[in-house]
Amino acid sequence: MSAKIFDGKAVADNLLVSVHERVKTLGIAPKVISFYKEDDPASKLYTRIKKQKAESVGIEFEDRKMHGTEEAIKEIREIGEDRGVCGIIVQHPTGEFAFTPDRWDMLIEAIPPGKDIDGFRYDSPFVPATVRAIMVALSFAKVNLKEAHVAVVGATGMVGRPLVRELRERGGKIREIDETTQDVWYQTKNADVVISAVGQHNLIHGDQLREGAVIIDCGSPGGDVDFESARAVASFLTPVPGGIGPLTVACLLENIVLAAERLANRQNPEVST
Repeated sequence: MSAKIFDGKAVADNLLVSVHERVKTLGIAPKVISFYKEDDPASKLYTRIKKQKAESVGIEFEDRKMHGTEEAIKEIREIGEDRGVCGIIVQHPTGEFAFTPDRWDMLIEAIPPGKDIDGFRYDSPFVPATVRAIMVALSFAKVNLKEAHVAVVGATGMVGRPLVRELRERGGKIREIDETTQDVWYQTKNADVVISAVGQHNLIHGDQLREGAVIIDCGSPGGDVDFESARAVASFLTPVPGGIGPLTVACLLENIVLAAERLANRQNPEVST
């Protein structure tokens, strides 16, 4: 068996066309402000990619360097009151540059729910972009979530936690796998769908997967799944790069436009969508 390889870039490009049309319908450029840590190369890279894609579809994307948590929280709260800004992003740093959990929570809690376009808050009206991208990939793989057994590797992480919640809401039978799970490879070997969002390069190999399984790899910057061994047994596989990554950016931009549409409707209640 040779897996069908998901072309996330092509799907993302099609979605961006739709996003651009919605921006033109709005008649104004939605504005988003993104905070990042300058000393984290990955944060700078991801912020630059988002900015380029946003501006290509008519979204005004302002990036700001963070000069300390307290100052950033103050700025975020001020921006939260600005009706000219529809979304606020805090680029999550990784590795040695990562925030402590309490500082990260303080930053996210400063964002008004309606402007939390990343969907980090529990009361955010937005589904996180990576979760949305995964759902799009599953639809291309023709997965019936009400029948499939889904293993989520990294189930308690930043992607895994909201993903598990979304899958359960859609009726999925979920096996949550984290660092405390004892029989990890038994779980993946017996799953119809394996979704990995750990960030550990080549964590999963083909001999740990069921023949014909659907494999969604959200690992970053390198894939969690060993591509060559997995493609030999899977029926559907998302590559890294070129799979979930570009689609996540497109889904984030769609969240920005949705936030702008909702803001416009609140300011002009006589106009309905």
